[in-house]
Amino acid sequence: MTDRTATAQQAGVTERTADADDDWGGGIQFRGTTPPGPEEGYISMTFSIDQMPSPTMQKVTALDVAGAINELLASRGWPTIKFYGDVPKALN
Repeated sequence: MTDRTATAQQAGVTERTADADDDWGGGIQFRGTTPPGPEEGYISMTFSIDQMPSPTMQKVTALDVAGAINELLASRGWPTIKFYGDVPKALN
């Protein structure tokens, strides 16, 4: 992935964060698994966020965490994960 592609994807994540806040409440557990990696392995991850109301600049959303996890995976050569919560649609 090029730096431009990564930057464009991060911009998309930032734009969708406000929408994601409306769809997902706090305390939801998100789960996802990578497609098979370079050696037919996979990584499965689960996370949740619950926080007290805070100023917008300090807010950390589930979409922020999903984006950070996928950045780490991409930096290590893994495919990204689609995370799902308690409703039948992907977080990212």
